[in-house]
Amino acid sequence: MGERVIPLVDHRTVGLAVPAASAPAPTSGLTDARGRPLRDLRISVTDRCNFRCSYCMPKEVFNSEYTWLPHSALLSFEEITRLATRFVGLGVHKLRLTGGEPLLRKGLETLIAQLAALRTPDGQPLDITLTTNGSLLARKAQALQAAGLNRVTVSLDGLDDATFRAMNDVDFPVADVLAGIEAARAAGLGPIKVNMVVKRGTNDDQILPMARHFRGTGVVLRFIEYMDVGATNGWRMDEVLPS
Repeated sequence: MGERVIPLVDHRTVGLAVPAASAPAPTSGLTDARGRPLRDLRISVTDRCNFRCSYCMPKEVFNSEYTWLPHSALLSFEEITRLATRFVGLGVHKLRLTGGEPLLRKGLETLIAQLAALRTPDGQPLDITLTTNGSLLARKAQALQAAGLNRVTVSLDGLDDATFRAMNDVDFPVADVLAGIEAARAAGLGPIKVNMVVKRGTNDDQILPMARHFRGTGVVLRFIEYMDVGATNGWRMDEVLPS
């Protein structure tokens, strides 16, 4: 097989004219449709996850018959680093590693070390963060920090063990995620952010316990609206908390 080529420009559209009224102001970097600079790049390193959260990857869809991407279809660490280098040259200065569950990607520390070696055009290091469900964080936090990771965001949907096990739907204990958060704090991966997806009638009673638990710890707790992500998570309006 020949080397895969990952185009950064669709040459089919290079010559097409852009109406003057909708064209953003000239810039040397990446911008959105309103001309605002794009500074963050999210990189999904795997589509796999070891949780089956009902709002994200429910068992009814992501079961034993679900076809995951073969390893050969994933970008290699070298390909990811090459792409990140191009984006950094265009003004990106924050990289967020996601999945699936990114800590399931074997040797992730190697990728982080490669990305941590990159510099912005003015010589500044990048802000490298990772979003995780925390299941493997306790054993990996120190190695991740040593490789060059700056911060972590942990998904945690409640402190009550029964509620948390029901939501991740693989009977994973909340104590192990809390241990991962503590390991990340001890390793210096901060400030740590915790995201709680709130479903009415399922875990909304965990809002106050979560707020009390993380108050004064330096952990940034964020409440995330339960959102419709298509036809896979059984979204219902009556499970959304009123604004």
